[in-house]
Amino acid sequence: MLTSINPRLPGLLLLAACAAVVPLEGQSLDPRIDSIFAAYDKRDSPGCAVAVQKNGHSLFAKGYGMASLEHDVPITPATAFYAASVSKQFTAFAVAMLAKQGKLSLDDDVRKWIPEVPDFGKTITIRQLIHHTSGLRDYFVLLRMTGWPADGPITEARFLDLVSRQKSLNFDPGTRHLYSNTGYVLLSILVERVSGQSLRDFADASIFRPLGMTNSHFRDDHTTLVKNRALAYSPQQNGWRINVPGFDVVGDGGLFTTVEDLAKWAHNFDSRSVGGDDVLAQVLTRGRLTTGDSIRYAFGLSHGVNGGRAVIEHGGAYGGYRTHLVRFPDQRLSVATLCNAGTAIAAALGHRVASVFLGDRIASSGPSIPASTPASVPNLRLSRDQLTRYAGAYWDSTAEDLLRFELRDTALAIVGSSTALVPVSQTTFRHSSAPITYTFSAQGNGSLRLDVTSPTGGIDAYRRMLPPRADTANLAEYVGDYFSDELDTAWRIDLENGGLVVRQRALPDQALRPAFLDAFLSPAGVLRFTRNPHGRVAGFVVGAGRVTGFRFQVRNDR
Repeated sequence: MLTSINPRLPGLLLLAACAAVVPLEGQSLDPRIDSIFAAYDKRDSPGCAVAVQKNGHSLFAKGYGMASLEHDVPITPATAFYAASVSKQFTAFAVAMLAKQGKLSLDDDVRKWIPEVPDFGKTITIRQLIHHTSGLRDYFVLLRMTGWPADGPITEARFLDLVSRQKSLNFDPGTRHLYSNTGYVLLSILVERVSGQSLRDFADASIFRPLGMTNSHFRDDHTTLVKNRALAYSPQQNGWRINVPGFDVVGDGGLFTTVEDLAKWAHNFDSRSVGGDDVLAQVLTRGRLTTGDSIRYAFGLSHGVNGGRAVIEHGGAYGGYRTHLVRFPDQRLSVATLCNAGTAIAAALGHRVASVFLGDRIASSGPSIPASTPASVPNLRLSRDQLTRYAGAYWDSTAEDLLRFELRDTALAIVGSSTALVPVSQTTFRHSSAPITYTFSAQGNGSLRLDVTSPTGGIDAYRRMLPPRADTANLAEYVGDYFSDELDTAWRIDLENGGLVVRQRALPDQALRPAFLDAFLSPAGVLRFTRNPHGRVAGFVVGAGRVTGFRFQVRNDR
């Protein structure tokens, strides 16, 4: 499900901020792990459950905080949480089992089984759904543009109607990796159409019961009672508010489980009692792009290295639930962390717990910086004039991603980030806590180009955009009614109190904040107005991370 982590940065980057927990000889585990969850170990706070297993043996399991603030029910290792995107590995495993049984091929066109998916003129395979390389737009982002509340109900019928109305993809299938929850809901529908069982029933019969995961199930009806469930909470002024999703679709999420059950699941990757060697080998195989390049993602699992150790993990976040399951395959150790507090960073908590058992290399080392990443030059300082030259908005037209830089005191900083950039030279900067570099270069037309080098060595190219014109006369150009037939949704944009607002159904008005010329920041993403040959506004395009190039057309005459 949706996360608050930037999807373009590897999840392991957040570990750089985790303090190490160093094992102390002769000291029991409890105090060290208790200290990690101390912020949530209260009777007036939601919290977390954690379980650690090695070689099939439980090393630690405990709950912190409250499963229900209303009824004063504490969290225990047997408390059931909504697993959010940790669910994906079970969905992918079910599909792999059906492939092993010869009931489908991972290279089947998804339309063979789900003809409601439009014919985009390019084949989308089951394998591409699994690896997030299909190009399908993320349905959560699409729903948000219709005015759907984030915790509102969504049925399979509405989901399929939404998918069937789409006219284009984010990119050609197989050419990129971009996380999409849409693919995993389609996989759950695929399981039912191929096996004759719902994903809930298939997983129960083929995975959960054989592994003794008696407190796990896919909840495909949001009115179903869940025994020992932890309600989820998000912070609000002076306390907490309930924030529990009401979905009837599953596959991308939908799993209710406990840390004890997740420990049993993690051990299956070593024991292979369910699925056997062939299925386990399949689900651990990373995806590939059409170029042949390997990606980190494999069957609902993300591969990485931290502190010199291989890690296989996946996190989840939706509503007030925060979840994470990490395995260290070489050490046969796993940590399951399930939280019902929207403030919890389950991945960081889980890795800190792992450091108790594996030593402090994980948390203290963080992600390794590639040899190609330039080191800081001691005492290099750039003048305010030099730094001001790089301020402004930069746009990656391929990924439809926006970066904005500002001068903060005597440093260049990314807008919205608390971390200033460290100069390496007059044109290159390094992120102070992550292995990312930013290189500016002048172009022949007088504009600036920005190359962002990721920890893997990949380079994303941005171009500095012209500043916005935000005076009232210019803003009036954008006022009007806009419509998307792909969503059957209308937006009204009005000028109010010197700024633009979006009015949409019964939702509160949403402000548009100027980003660059003809572009605004909106709750749905970066909104860029388009113009006709006469220079009049003709519509707008939304770039929202997991949805790119989505168009609304103007309705009123201009």
